[in-house]
Amino acid sequence: MKAALRLLSLWVLAAVLLQVFFVGRVALMAVADPQSTAFQRSEAWRLATSGKDGLRWRQQWVPYAQLSDNLKKAVIASEDDGFAGHDGVDWEAIEKAWARNEIGRAHV
Repeated sequence: MKAALRLLSLWVLAAVLLQVFFVGRVALMAVADPQSTAFQRSEAWRLATSGKDGLRWRQQWVPYAQLSDNLKKAVIASEDDGFAGHDGVDWEAIEKAWARNEIGRAHV
């Protein structure tokens, strides 16, 4: 019993530390631009291994005010139609998808 409690405690501690790590990374991005994103790294790797000479990855961070209004609108348009009206997660859509998946599982 003691060993199981110790193991559970270690799992909880690991989960809390992992969450603190992620929160810290997100908070850091508020003050320091990230060097790259996972997408950028995968594209850089794809270019590096594609054998095409002359293709190099480069990026330049610019202030939000310098971004085109059309680009800002395009990013919002690429989200769901209610993006501006919810807090980043469309809970109703998630509930509908959950229900649809449950129905699909029942028929399998």
